[in-house]
Amino acid sequence: MKLIIALLPLALGLAANHASAHHSFAASFTEDEIVREGIVNRYVFRNPHVILFMSVEDGNGEQAEWMVEGSAATGLRRAGWSADTIQPGDLVRITGNAGRDGKLMISMEHVEVLDPDSQAVLRIPSMDSDRTEVAAGENVSIPLHLPDGRPNLTGAWTRGRDGPGFRNHRLPPFNEAGAALQAEWDPIDDPQVACEDPGLIRQAGFTPHPVRIEQNDDHVVISYEEYGGVRTIYFDDRDITDEFRRLGQSVARYEGDTLVIESTHLPANPTGTPGHWLSDQATTVETYRRLDDPTQGPMVEMEMIITDPGYLTEPWEMVWKKLYTEGYEFIPVECYAPY
Repeated sequence: MKLIIALLPLALGLAANHASAHHSFAASFTEDEIVREGIVNRYVFRNPHVILFMSVEDGNGEQAEWMVEGSAATGLRRAGWSADTIQPGDLVRITGNAGRDGKLMISMEHVEVLDPDSQAVLRIPSMDSDRTEVAAGENVSIPLHLPDGRPNLTGAWTRGRDGPGFRNHRLPPFNEAGAALQAEWDPIDDPQVACEDPGLIRQAGFTPHPVRIEQNDDHVVISYEEYGGVRTIYFDDRDITDEFRRLGQSVARYEGDTLVIESTHLPANPTGTPGHWLSDQATTVETYRRLDDPTQGPMVEMEMIITDPGYLTEPWEMVWKKLYTEGYEFIPVECYAPY
């Protein structure tokens, strides 16, 4: 991730109804709903989570700083949020889930901005990420192929009206060792709670967030809004570098209308918010194809086939489809880690 800041003792998470969760809700929050009012000290409109820090008066009249954690800025932007939705000095009432282990945290499920004198509700920012969509490709037409015949994958590819449901994969076909490791999974142990960078499968296969692809003569560059990851993948077998070791060693090629990327040397890593840890024997094959949806416009389909003799009994598939969005701008990453 691009920026890691240690502030309050916390563990990041999101409620289960947040489809764009960066890690498990249970890592940070209980199922108990609470309400807190306070003055906003800082508002962070960034991925992986929109964050508020606010001063809350406790039962003894003392001020304490609470952390309010929302969903990804990517989703809240679709709901109409921006960097100006909340201002330092605003009085807000937050309804959400209580922090795990008594931490001064609350999840951002409902927000009311209050009049500081009358306590009247001035406005309620929407939390519905499907209320407003970033303009997708309904009225956009781009060629299926580049002039040299390669599939035209260049551009920003985002979610469509059907949202993250485009991301589709079955549960991992674990062998005995993989199932035993999964049974021990505790969301608090997720490396993404501490703002560590994800592995390849989680970044490239599991993400519901937008992806940008750049095609060059000898390489492709794939950038991810979630986690801020960037991959440069060449069409020849180059030595792996320490900088990209967490994403493995990848080689690309074209097969007709398909971009194929094979990756090896992947470190052992959890592959999503539920854990689903795979071993360092895992390898992947990604295929990217261009489609044109008659109602939603240009689309890229990605299928990832994952093989892991260490923890799987057979190959495991992840699939997503994303729509072309002209002029789409990524929201930067600013992750807040626990002490």
